[in-house]
Amino acid sequence: MATARRLDTPAVGTELVAMAASAVVAALVCCWFPPAHGWGWALAGISAVAGWLGLWRARRGWWVACGVLAGGAAAAFAVPDPALEGAARRTVRFEATVRDGWTPTAFGWRTRVRLHEATAGERAVRHPRELTLTIGTSGGVAGLPPAGSRIAGLGELRLLDGPTIRRPVLNVKSPLVLRQRHGAAGLDAARDAGVAALLRAGGVDPGRIRAAGLAAALVLGRREGLSEGEVGALRSAGLAHLLAVSGLHVGLVAGLVWFGLRLIGVRPGTARWVVLVTVGLFALGAGMAPPVRRAATAAIIYLAARQLGRPLEVFPTVWGVVALLALMEPHVLVEPGFQLSAGVTLALVRWSGPLASHLPFPRGLAAAVAVPVVAQAAAFPIAGAHFGSAAPLAVLSNLVAAPVAVVLVAASVAAVPAALLGPSLAAPPLALIAVAQRLLAGVAGATEAAVRSFPPLPASLALLLFVLGLAALARWRRAFIAVLVGVTASVVWVVAGGRGPAGEAEVRLLPVREGMAMLLCSGGSSVLVDAGRHPLEALRALAALRVRDLDALVLTHADEDHVGGAEAILGRLRVGALVLSRAAEDEPSLAPLRRMARRRAVRESWVAAGHGVRLGSIRADVIWPPQGTSLRGNDSSLVLRVHMAGAQMLVTGDIERLAEAHLVASRAPLGAQFLQVPHHGSRTSSTPAFLSAVSPRIALVPTGERPRWSHPSPEVAARVRAIPALLLAQRDGHARIWWDSGGAAWVGAARPVRVYLAPREAP
Repeated sequence: MATARRLDTPAVGTELVAMAASAVVAALVCCWFPPAHGWGWALAGISAVAGWLGLWRARRGWWVACGVLAGGAAAAFAVPDPALEGAARRTVRFEATVRDGWTPTAFGWRTRVRLHEATAGERAVRHPRELTLTIGTSGGVAGLPPAGSRIAGLGELRLLDGPTIRRPVLNVKSPLVLRQRHGAAGLDAARDAGVAALLRAGGVDPGRIRAAGLAAALVLGRREGLSEGEVGALRSAGLAHLLAVSGLHVGLVAGLVWFGLRLIGVRPGTARWVVLVTVGLFALGAGMAPPVRRAATAAIIYLAARQLGRPLEVFPTVWGVVALLALMEPHVLVEPGFQLSAGVTLALVRWSGPLASHLPFPRGLAAAVAVPVVAQAAAFPIAGAHFGSAAPLAVLSNLVAAPVAVVLVAASVAAVPAALLGPSLAAPPLALIAVAQRLLAGVAGATEAAVRSFPPLPASLALLLFVLGLAALARWRRAFIAVLVGVTASVVWVVAGGRGPAGEAEVRLLPVREGMAMLLCSGGSSVLVDAGRHPLEALRALAALRVRDLDALVLTHADEDHVGGAEAILGRLRVGALVLSRAAEDEPSLAPLRRMARRRAVRESWVAAGHGVRLGSIRADVIWPPQGTSLRGNDSSLVLRVHMAGAQMLVTGDIERLAEAHLVASRAPLGAQFLQVPHHGSRTSSTPAFLSAVSPRIALVPTGERPRWSHPSPEVAARVRAIPALLLAQRDGHARIWWDSGGAAWVGAARPVRVYLAPREAP
């Protein structure tokens, strides 16, 4: 009896929480500062000794020491191979199995692979078991190896930015360097067959085809059938977790099976074994992707412990499972998905009950309200920090979407075996999924308009919120103080006001890695010209500047390094107008942006040479391309002469020599004090005649912060300086100028440099 009473005391659970939290924190710190691989066994041994002393001495300090040492040992075992850094700069030979379907990227296609071996030169490289493979190709997906295929080839293991422990990405330049060892086989081929069966069952009906794509994502973990627009809308509304197999879906499947078995009178012990097996099969069918693998592992551990009669206290048990998963795969601690699932699960277990008990509603309704409130409070800073936006109405959208999610999962689980048996059998569940999709789209549309940008967190505030989060998930009486302070700090950070431009007018090149994203501010108006290549970079940069509204988004042309981030901006910010060139009216790559603009009620403005446009309080003259031009590609880029605070800036996009020659020959008004150097400073642009016609005082080169090409070219730089003009290249850290109507401009630097803008004397 004494032993039983001791196991039931809160102290035991508190010690487990202390050890688990210590292990998670230590592993997270070691993601940035990992110990050498050789330290792994030593740290693990000392951790075991500390754990034994904790059991013997019954002191919490030994449990904390055990957790810290275990976290360090796990990070040491997971540290990348020292040869990997060298391998990242040269070709490696690899052999892998394709696990999923192919989804599009900015440069080609990507999928998940199980890596069997990788060698750099003659040396085998220690590598992760699974990673992402990208392949550069402008062709379609038809020629790429299907899921379940074993492939061999040449590629590069590229280390990602951020913590040292992050998994690399395997880049393959072309399908021509891939060789298929054998055809599709095994579990992944079976999943691929399930996707094909669902698509056959969808037939030619667009609604059922979309439903088949969603069913494949929810049951088979195959997301290639989901449209980017649908995913983006649900992400903005705080509902993206419904589209990816995760702990939510594992829990729903387990719950549906449990309640179904109990409803027909199956005993709890038997029902638990059935649920345990079902969860394992569901995880296998979903491809054992990391989120479902972690959720299924946690569920199986919990069910097995209950079945074996072990006394469990839910909150310490969840902490223990989170720590176990982190020790097994330390790199997951820096992944947004794991942070969200672990943080939200712990918050729900810790706070949904106490909150429900204080709500003035009946018990069932109070619990139904408490769960989304706690979940969104926990997810708010994590999702905002990673994705750059916050959904204030996500609590309401999740309340409405909760029953829809149950229907979606149940219908999707039914649709897959039905489709394999025959297309007609899958028609009813697919029809039900289509209805649920429309309901979700309606909910997302109603809440998407309230989405706010979430400015990037400075390191000090991120650390404060992390500490407050740990305190909120601890077992002490005043933990609610940490909750209140953390939620309040997050909300204040989002709603805090921004600042205006440094002068009457300001031009800023946003910190995108590649391409151009240029912000113009004057007279209380903000206009973004282009949006860089990568989807969220320009959005995060605008959030950092606390720009929540744009009078216009101007896209000079349809190249990916100029429009890649446009859809995210249209979906998350309030944009007055989308300004596009008439020459790009038939450009198919702009179709998703136009659909997003219509959904968000953004006015489309198609312009050509000779048009004058008002962009809030900013006026611009369109001087290129002319209506009906036959030029395409870079030479059809929009050229605008923008008037701000008594000065002019010439925005040129990516025009090259041919367009420049036409502009000079047409005697268009090109003169401007400020020039956006064409085509990122490439030697194919900025001819002497064009530069002489513009005669700028300051020339900005939008190279991106980490361009693949060495722009600006020395020839262009020499020609610009010969005007003479001040050349400012973004990759050198020069990305901001501002001026007022007094005839002077300042260049942003540690100490701003003043430049006089007096007109040049005529030759």
